[in-house]
Amino acid sequence: MDAVGELIRPNYVSDHFPIVLRKNGLRKIRFHDLRHSCASLLLANGVQMKLIQEWLGHSDIGTTSNVYSHVDSESKKLSADAIAKALSEYNKSLRTLCPEVIYKKYI
Repeated sequence: MDAVGELIRPNYVSDHFPIVLRKNGLRKIRFHDLRHSCASLLLANGVQMKLIQEWLGHSDIGTTSNVYSHVDSESKKLSADAIAKALSEYNKSLRTLCPEVIYKKYI
């Protein structure tokens, strides 16, 4: 419903979205891109793929996984970086505790 109680035409939002972007100095994107951005942000912030599938209304989780797997790959890289950092810190502590026994013998 609009401000005077009339039904909004189905394509009203899509038709007026470019105007909103222009008035706010934002780059041109499709209205549908917001859906993709939302799903990508949800996945990047730890929301499970199954919940995102339900949110988007995909009937098959394979559709969701195929479209958003690049985001999941990025989260895997971040996880690997976190593990590498933790192992590096652990390695430093081993050198401090037992440099002649542990560090020099095994590393």
